[in-house]
Amino acid sequence: MLKLTGETTVVGVFGDPVAHSLSPLMHNRAFAELGLNWVYVPFHVKPDALGGAVNGVRALGLAGVNVTVPHKVAVMAHLDEIDEEAQAIGAVNTIVNKAGRLVGYNTDGRGFLRSMERQSGRTVEGARVVVIGAGGAAQAILCSLAHKGAASIAVANRTIEKARRLVGTLAKVFGQEARSMEHGSSDERKALSEADIVIHTTTVGMHPRHDEAPPISVDVLRPETLVCDIVYNPRETALIRAARSRGCDVLTGEGMLVYQGAVAFELWTGTTAPDELMLTTLRAALDQRS
Repeated sequence: MLKLTGETTVVGVFGDPVAHSLSPLMHNRAFAELGLNWVYVPFHVKPDALGGAVNGVRALGLAGVNVTVPHKVAVMAHLDEIDEEAQAIGAVNTIVNKAGRLVGYNTDGRGFLRSMERQSGRTVEGARVVVIGAGGAAQAILCSLAHKGAASIAVANRTIEKARRLVGTLAKVFGQEARSMEHGSSDERKALSEADIVIHTTTVGMHPRHDEAPPISVDVLRPETLVCDIVYNPRETALIRAARSRGCDVLTGEGMLVYQGAVAFELWTGTTAPDELMLTTLRAALDQRS
């Protein structure tokens, strides 16, 4: 049972909307497990109130906050410092209050890679990787892929100009060569047929669009390919089902949500997160919602 006192440390999440967030559940369970006198609170912050909310982190002495849609880009203008990886990604999802100095980080890419390593036993080092999509999640994951030494990276998107911009950022910031291609093209099919790891980052297959066809043709994949879908609602998407039937290893999306949260937990507390407990807690909550 959570007992708030005058010494309770407060963290939370800024979003609009935010009532659906499962982050309070898994973070508060983690604090209780470790016996930390901390609490995680959802804050419904409208876009025109974002600056005041960020100033409130300083004024109220919050240890930090997560930042979710639609604030991940706009919040950067209100911070004192932004981590190099978050600068490259162009978005912040975690703020740490360092004695009144607010520092922004992006834990999405690191969370995805930790999820992949812990849950599938795979690493990206030396792997041929295809990323489907070119939004904010794709950019975060691509930056982490570049850090970890993927052998080759291909980015496929319906609007090829967005894919080209991401590829240009990888080359400029990280010196990582990558290819851009149009989603659904013959170039994409060839890249998929050669891939060691495929990462789907769009909203296709997310509830309530969960009955849509898989976003790629799994018939071109090799059985040894790892297929990852960052969509976590539903836990098993049409893509994951199709990849399983193809004989591929799969990685479902709830792991990225948990492990990006675990990285934020560690930035705030300086303590190793009980990430397996956080994962179990999240899965139970998702099962209740389904």
